[in-house]
Amino acid sequence: MWNLRFIIVITLLFITPFSALAHHGSSGQFDTSKTVEMSGKITRIKLVNPHSYVYFDSTDEDGVVTNKRCELQSGSLLKRHGWTADMFAIGSQISILGSPDRTDPTTCYMSQVTFENGITASRNSYFNDDGSLTDEESIEAQEEEKETELARVIIREDGTPNIDGNWSWVREERRGRGEGGGPPSIELTPAGEAAVEGAASEENPRYQCKATNIIMDWWFDGIVNKITQTDSTITLKYGFMNIERTIYLDGRAMPADYEPSRAGFSTGEWQGDTLVVTTTGFDEGWIMAPMGSERMGSKPMPGNMPEGGERPEFKDGEKDGKRPSGPPGGPPSPAKNSTQLTVTEYFTLDDDGKVLNRKYTLTDPLYLEKPFSGSDKVTFTLDDYEDYACDDLTTEREATIFKDKVDTGSNTQSGLKSTLYALEDSSVGTLISSTEWGYPIVLSLHAIGMAILVGVSLMLTIRVLGFAPFIPVTAMAPYWRVAQGGFVLNLFSGIALFCGGASEMYFNWAFRIKIVLVFVGLSLTWWLVKICIKRSDQVSKAHARLAAVTTLIWILAIIAGRLIGYWS
Repeated sequence: MWNLRFIIVITLLFITPFSALAHHGSSGQFDTSKTVEMSGKITRIKLVNPHSYVYFDSTDEDGVVTNKRCELQSGSLLKRHGWTADMFAIGSQISILGSPDRTDPTTCYMSQVTFENGITASRNSYFNDDGSLTDEESIEAQEEEKETELARVIIREDGTPNIDGNWSWVREERRGRGEGGGPPSIELTPAGEAAVEGAASEENPRYQCKATNIIMDWWFDGIVNKITQTDSTITLKYGFMNIERTIYLDGRAMPADYEPSRAGFSTGEWQGDTLVVTTTGFDEGWIMAPMGSERMGSKPMPGNMPEGGERPEFKDGEKDGKRPSGPPGGPPSPAKNSTQLTVTEYFTLDDDGKVLNRKYTLTDPLYLEKPFSGSDKVTFTLDDYEDYACDDLTTEREATIFKDKVDTGSNTQSGLKSTLYALEDSSVGTLISSTEWGYPIVLSLHAIGMAILVGVSLMLTIRVLGFAPFIPVTAMAPYWRVAQGGFVLNLFSGIALFCGGASEMYFNWAFRIKIVLVFVGLSLTWWLVKICIKRSDQVSKAHARLAAVTTLIWILAIIAGRLIGYWS
């Protein structure tokens, strides 16, 4: 019995760890100084966060069909503005004006779209329920009408301002240069300079579906935030990237074992009508994350950030070792915060209770030469708060994956593309690709199933090869049922994972090889059990050769599985 347990332990150690995830990372780079026009028939629409994409087949003068895509606003913001997937009917014509990708001619950054019904909208347009265009003023008027009916209370019973409710940043017209609101002035210490040396957009947390900081993420993309206010705590749930902060009003100190995070540990107090919040306990992160110029052009810091452009060089007379923050027309240089960061915020509510103003100061003696201050404001809204399901498609290859592999003019191949897209757009595919926990949960089940299947199979084969000869071969037979159970778990979880990225996985040769090897290994193990393990304790040379081949097949299947992320 000890030998049998030893076989199980050694086998499981041999096959783990199993799975690794290559997450979408860096963002594509768009040339906002140029304009490109793309048109074609819509093949799919993905209204996801942080950026939505519309895909369409474009036919050139020679009749060659190319699948293209253009990036839209975040799915949450578009839905809040009345955009729906039904507007992008599959097979309908679409025309887009936008900025071209710097390296991929099949991708653009949409600034204006014209639908088949003749409606032309910008990326910030609002739609009514019937699909007609509206404007922000009309939306605000409707909200004011609803607010009147709800009779919002501005002052709580304890005399403090009522900031409970949902809030979001409303995009304002940009102020022209010379009207104030220049680039943020961030001066870094030598340690701060060293921390951002060689920073690239691949390191931007936003392109990895992670939070950036409690300042910028509060207003980013105009996503709805939720504040829950009590006598002892105020909870801030950010709609962007799901940051959640608890502001303690009871004077408690940060616990000694507190784990640093992006949200930090916040304490606050009401000083008259102003809520003063002090936050420490941060992990090292970004104050200004590195990003391409088109990103900064599309997501300015309200009243503080300029539009996209090139980063400036140092000029004569500038302080040595102080990174310039960027002139009008250029994105701010990246800046990190250390674990010594302290953020002080001052929240005030306007007289009618509709605008929540915030002033803030960031102090970091390790990375910042001097404190950095700014301000922003969010507006009360009756829109619902939604969890931010992030699925960064920025670097995914679905836009061009069929270009060289599929004859889109063929009905058969066109049907293949439609089938693969349908799998990704199914409820299972969406669960895997567009929810926070769908992928890791199913991936874990897949790893468990594979560990059971391959682990037991290898346990059987190495016994036939002569390991632990004191264990009767026939005593191993019942474990084959355990392996079959692992296969069932592995099969269903594998199908779900395939649905999450069908158009990518289908053409991945490592994936195809792994599938073939798994079924070959399963068949050979079943045959070995049938002709040897269930029949007799006598092992022939033919049985040993079959066991050796089966072991090799399982090893190759494991290797192929690890190569899937590298052969994409």
